[in-house]
Amino acid sequence: MNVSQAGSVARAAWLICCNQSGVQPELPEGPRLTQAALLGVLALLVLCGVLFLGGGLLLRAQGLTALLAHEWQASPEAESGSDHS
Repeated sequence: MNVSQAGSVARAAWLICCNQSGVQPELPEGPRLTQAALLGVLALLVLCGVLFLGGGLLLRAQGLTALLAHEWQASPEAESGSDHS
């Protein structure tokens, strides 16, 4: 690589880095497609995680509610039985 080629490479790098014309350089379609696919996969992963964890919490809450309801129903029976003794 001679000096003129090195200078043109440096000038091209500067133009790409410090583009003040307001025109955005075109990106190849490959990275955009990859980013879109990755974003879609991550969104599905987050959605599945939220549904999985939310469903687990819902089942746990229903189990605790049923347990409290069972204890609440058993509590008046025990109190009424001890009043008659």
